[in-house]
Amino acid sequence: MAHPLFARLDRQFELVREEFANVVEADRRFRELRRRAARSKADRDLYHEWSHNASLADGISAIYTGIESMLDAVGGEIDEYTPRGDASHADLVDGMAVEAKGIRPAVLSEATRELMHETRKFRHVVRHKYALHLKRRNVAGNLALVRKLVPAFERDWRRFVAAMMAES
Repeated sequence: MAHPLFARLDRQFELVREEFANVVEADRRFRELRRRAARSKADRDLYHEWSHNASLADGISAIYTGIESMLDAVGGEIDEYTPRGDASHADLVDGMAVEAKGIRPAVLSEATRELMHETRKFRHVVRHKYALHLKRRNVAGNLALVRKLVPAFERDWRRFVAAMMAES
């Protein structure tokens, strides 16, 4: 029988995927507004870089937080351990990339762990700085990271759930 945690977290990951789709769509629309503003004097005021950056940064942060809360639930309900302290977010990601002997296989591959850490660092910046200080290049680079992270996490998650269900 499947652990009830998996049904709940599958629904949570669906919300992550929806947020990801919204971020990708928002970026497409903002880029189109930027193109229109560059082509036409009448459309010059359509594009607002701060809005573009703030919207995507908030979405990227939400995507990371959704995935992190899934990992936190695995730690709390399966491992019966949740890291605490200043490095708890990094420790959680690192802990989910290793097997807990006799309890569970690794949740994250090494590549996904690295993507998680890079996105976590960006979330920290978003949470602790004004959107005014976000640079278009940095936000775009982190959107590119999230475009890799979401499918990589999904592959890892599906593999993890399958392994856990095979053991039960």
